[in-house]
Amino acid sequence: MQFTTEFKTAISRLPGAEKDKLLFRLLKKDPDLCNRLQFELVEQGDTLQQRREAVEQEINKLASYDLYSPGYLMMDMRSLNSLITRHVKYTKDKEGEIQLTLLLLRLTLQTHLDFIVAHLYRADTLQDYLVKRMQFVLHKLAKLHEDLYVEYEADANYVLQQLHSKVAPLQAQKAKLPRNWPL
Repeated sequence: MQFTTEFKTAISRLPGAEKDKLLFRLLKKDPDLCNRLQFELVEQGDTLQQRREAVEQEINKLASYDLYSPGYLMMDMRSLNSLITRHVKYTKDKEGEIQLTLLLLRLTLQTHLDFIVAHLYRADTLQDYLVKRMQFVLHKLAKLHEDLYVEYEADANYVLQQLHSKVAPLQAQKAKLPRNWPL
């Protein structure tokens, strides 16, 4: 929504108490903005590592689950991906987004690889999801400085190798995923 300059000046002229009252009313309607302001103003960015570790703990819980079907695994992964997205939305932690998404993919493939391979006949959507998530990670990695590639190279190559060799070879080829990273 575009604000006219008249509207902006009228708001600027409001007394401080009135502005505060209106601001709190607006914040009640937007919990995402509240969480972002909590992180930026109250925590002043000091809790970034703790927030990242909390998401990591949730991802590690997935590794300990006994799986029922590939569909449920994908639902759990999507749920965890929404946690990662929320983390990035509140903290603007771009590097954490890559790190956490790669962790999710690597841990899922390390701990549940045999299950996924045994159920490939009914894991089409899971295969597509894994390939798309890896494409997302590679796209984000391309935006990072080359000096940071070393941190992610082993995990990215492990995921790419598993996708190409066992989990989703056809989907990986169709998506033109590289076999190794960096190119």
